[in-house]
Amino acid sequence: MSLKLKITLWVSAGLMLILFFSFTFVYYMFIRVTTKGELDLLKEKAQTLLLKDLPNHPEYWQDNSQMDELLIPQEVLRYIAPDSKVIHEIYSDTKLLRYAGGYVNKETVTLKTDTDGIFIFIRMPVYKEGHQVATLEIGRSLRRLGEYSNMLISILLLTSTGALILALVGGYFYTNVLFRPLQQLVSTMQNIEKSGSFRHIDLPAKRPNDELTMLGATFNRMIDRLKDMFQKQEQFLADASHELRTPLTIIESYASLLRRWALQDDKLREEALEAIISESAQLKQLTQNLLSLTDTERENCEQGLSFDLLPIARNTAAALQVTSGREIHVACPADLNELAMTGDPYKIKQLLVIFIDNALKYSQEQVELTIRLLENQWVEIKVIDHGIGIAENELPHLFDRFYRTDKARNRKQGGVGLGLAIAQHIVQKHGGHIELQSRLGEGTTAIIQLPKTCQ
Repeated sequence: MSLKLKITLWVSAGLMLILFFSFTFVYYMFIRVTTKGELDLLKEKAQTLLLKDLPNHPEYWQDNSQMDELLIPQEVLRYIAPDSKVIHEIYSDTKLLRYAGGYVNKETVTLKTDTDGIFIFIRMPVYKEGHQVATLEIGRSLRRLGEYSNMLISILLLTSTGALILALVGGYFYTNVLFRPLQQLVSTMQNIEKSGSFRHIDLPAKRPNDELTMLGATFNRMIDRLKDMFQKQEQFLADASHELRTPLTIIESYASLLRRWALQDDKLREEALEAIISESAQLKQLTQNLLSLTDTERENCEQGLSFDLLPIARNTAAALQVTSGREIHVACPADLNELAMTGDPYKIKQLLVIFIDNALKYSQEQVELTIRLLENQWVEIKVIDHGIGIAENELPHLFDRFYRTDKARNRKQGGVGLGLAIAQHIVQKHGGHIELQSRLGEGTTAIIQLPKTCQ
């Protein structure tokens, strides 16, 4: 059973339940109000008869002229002895005689419902010298009320049937309109499943502000993100395959050359071995960077350790200065002797190595590393070089995996285009952000801001 049919049936069932209770209440109130009015009239008539001192005037029943003036059509008057025997009785409707009278010692109201209509009876005790001697009973046939009640029931049943039909038909068409975006969503998802291509749901130009439209818009945004992620994955696989293919081809070529010719030529053998070692190191670096990038994406500041950033920065700069033979100047405010923060100290050191190493590769001048504290909440790290700089149109792509501004030069220098992607993920997992400012021929400034407390 489809969802829209279920909703239509549930809504119709709920409507019928509401109508049933509503109509039952209406019918009950109609009968109650009308019978209450009739009962009040009968009570007044009974009080009037009791004032005639019936026990001392039995002639009233023998000469019905005085009673007849109080007797209206469809009524019965009874005078009942303590043994429940009817002593006197006058009537204008024989249908009331089918209901036997009864002796009571207190005011009693009885309502009878039959196929002929509704009948009401009121019984009151009759006293003589302070003692009850009989019961006065007045009954009335509410035939018109019975007819009206039957008519009311017919109207209510007809109304309920019409409401049910309208609810079923209207509910079915309304759910068709209501579920149209869901049908489009299901159809689009089925087409995506069959074709393997990403598609959007067609949304109306004037979008109503409802949940189904929001669902469609969210689905379209999700498809855009999946498409973007799929394209990046394809690009990643293509770039990774290319990066792996190049060193493997070189290694294979030199190994073949070594096997054929280099055994008798020491110079050629040395060149082949050097190339194999160099490309193997390139493969190792690429593999390590890929593993590092994967690990960075999985973590979310899991190692929330407390550490001092300043000695890590100074030691990292000193080590790179020794290996590169270049000057790296570390600057921080004079009053900043310690900069405690929480996070992963190993990842922060890796972050510094990536940016300082890039600055050393693309400049011949001194590299500057500045560290300061912003508003006692954020740590700002700047790595400044005065090298070749980066074109403005390339800045948005620098954090893409395997993206390199000068691929030939990067390969010569050992770059694979993953450093900045790794750096960005490290910063994001620590809750910070990166900004690169650069101009061709003027150098590059990397601005990194990290919270003191990684959460």
